[in-house]
Amino acid sequence: MAKHGDSGLGYEIVKGVMEGEIAEPITFDKVKRYCKIKGIQASENHMRVILSNASKNTHSPTYKKYFERVGKGEYVVLPEYRNQIRYYWLNVDATRYDWAFSAIKIGKSQIYSNFNSDGNKRKNPRCFNEIQVGDLVVAYETGEVRAITTLCKVVDKYEEDDEIFLEFQKISDYENVLELDILRDSKQLEDCQAVHFHRGTLFELEKVHYEIIVQMLEEINATIDSEEELYYAVKQAMRDDKRKARLESRNSSYPDTYEVTTKAFKRDPYVIAEVLIRAKGICERCEKEAPFKRASDGSPYLEVHHKKFLADGGEDTVDNAIAVCPNCHRELHFG
Repeated sequence: MAKHGDSGLGYEIVKGVMEGEIAEPITFDKVKRYCKIKGIQASENHMRVILSNASKNTHSPTYKKYFERVGKGEYVVLPEYRNQIRYYWLNVDATRYDWAFSAIKIGKSQIYSNFNSDGNKRKNPRCFNEIQVGDLVVAYETGEVRAITTLCKVVDKYEEDDEIFLEFQKISDYENVLELDILRDSKQLEDCQAVHFHRGTLFELEKVHYEIIVQMLEEINATIDSEEELYYAVKQAMRDDKRKARLESRNSSYPDTYEVTTKAFKRDPYVIAEVLIRAKGICERCEKEAPFKRASDGSPYLEVHHKKFLADGGEDTVDNAIAVCPNCHRELHFG
């Protein structure tokens, strides 16, 4: 049987309403019946604290955040809790566990509970009680790096005895991680508590802070050229008869950089053009035809991958690059 403390019962009532198991308006009798069906151990006094039958809205301030009184002994869930996505920060201690989100593929999941490896409850129990399926999470990893490495989504939540289990699914991959020092230097995140004090495991984020973090991740993983701009430059390079001479006459084989919050590489379209011409529409890794054509001109869609990553000091050269299909490109980067 599930046993819930003060915050747990409020969460369970909201969940019951959202899943259609408690019809609004919420009443004491409906909650009592729901708790009996679900095996939730809550006393009548506990229920009445939330759903007072008094003529005034006298229930505990803890639960005013969830419910609005619409009549004597009748309540509805506040609009902000009606299937609205909430945002969290998850600490992943890669030095103490056998996994890290940066090491798994998109779509794969990991399970965390509100108990640590020593059998003790983790800090911030409110977050474990209130987080719901569908909520979005930034994964901050410690170990070799101290950085946000990916984004996750809660895809399952269940409870056994007094332990809450959360399944986090990886939904994004980033080659460049967002280091803690960059987060702390951000003026936009000055009032984000999780950035400046994150001792514990799970913290709620304001939507605006989550969106700022996502934007920062996208910026440090973007090149100065948009994909479309780069593609048009490549098309011009492919038509240039002096393509090879231009490659040989370059002052440097290392790419220019563009400062965002870290450096991004301005790739040479002539290198990309030469590699795509060499491939002739065939993936140079799996040796299969390009999986689809570009909508704009019908040319085979392949991506140019650097065998030694530019971020690791690799040269932006034809010899250091191969044309690959999207599936092979993803596997080369993320296993």
